[in-house]
Amino acid sequence: MIDLHCHLLPNIDDGPKSWEESLEMASIAVQDGIKGAVTTPHWIQGTNWEPEVSTVKEKVNEFNLKLVSAGIDFKVYPGMEIGITTNLVEFVSSDRILTLAEGEYLLLEIPFYSLPYGLEEIIDSLRKIDKKVILAHPERGKEFQENPSRILDFKELGALVQITAGSLCGDFGDKAKRCALDFAKSGFLDIVSSDAHSTRRRRPVVSTGLRILEDEIGSDKVNEIIKNSYNVLGLASSSYK
Repeated sequence: MIDLHCHLLPNIDDGPKSWEESLEMASIAVQDGIKGAVTTPHWIQGTNWEPEVSTVKEKVNEFNLKLVSAGIDFKVYPGMEIGITTNLVEFVSSDRILTLAEGEYLLLEIPFYSLPYGLEEIIDSLRKIDKKVILAHPERGKEFQENPSRILDFKELGALVQITAGSLCGDFGDKAKRCALDFAKSGFLDIVSSDAHSTRRRRPVVSTGLRILEDEIGSDKVNEIIKNSYNVLGLASSSYK
């Protein structure tokens, strides 16, 4: 699969602190069966985590060169995990933030405590400029944990649902696990990603979560979820075999 949400670039947010750690994370991902990844450093307006598009692209290019030099069969693409802001459409239209692999999908970070007012309108406005939204780890948000079917309001606007593999393993608590499984059993789940941050804590591993998911919804549906990671980037999964 392709990991659509992970923090692999060094010294840009709360991810790895060196290229050596970034390369080790890529090796761990390959061992887990992950073929490539969209690097998604945090972008939160008005904070220290507001990287320039050019900075992310330069680091991605450098990372790909280092992967080749190290003999690691892994490819990374540019992206961002975007904090929700009211003027998001303006930032997208002016190319001040990155979509996933510079395609049509934006990864929006869902706040953990409450949903921002007007989120539906923001998603709809993005749709009008031909951009689609992937909601990052909504299973870890209090509002969705209390009412998982609330996610339908966003799916009806075309948003995709991405959960963290660790949520399926209970890494973020029982409520997040129950919500993630509820999404899966109800057919709301589109993407599973690692949301990896380091080589030790929150590693780039998805297989453990996918095995749990397979026990709950079956291998055919899990394979569809895996294929979604390629479809988002417009890639054929056969090109990575």
